[in-house]
Amino acid sequence: MSSTVTVNDVQTFCYGEEFSLLDSMEEHQIPVSYNCRGGYCGSCKVKLTSGKVNWVQDSLVSLEPGEILVCCCVPDGSISLTI
Repeated sequence: MSSTVTVNDVQTFCYGEEFSLLDSMEEHQIPVSYNCRGGYCGSCKVKLTSGKVNWVQDSLVSLEPGEILVCCCVPDGSISLTI
């Protein structure tokens, strides 16, 4: 079963088998800032507004409650993000 990802309440796409949310967002041409792709810089930090994610690699930056790094996560079911 595929997960859906809604961005800023306006764009929705189906998450496939990509390594991370960042890879999936690039595949679906959703513009998002990034730099290191490894959880070091925090450039890809977004707000998770609903749903849950699984971390595929550790974040090395401080995150506030509800914040995720799209380079480090995959959806666990359908989710909503605010960029």
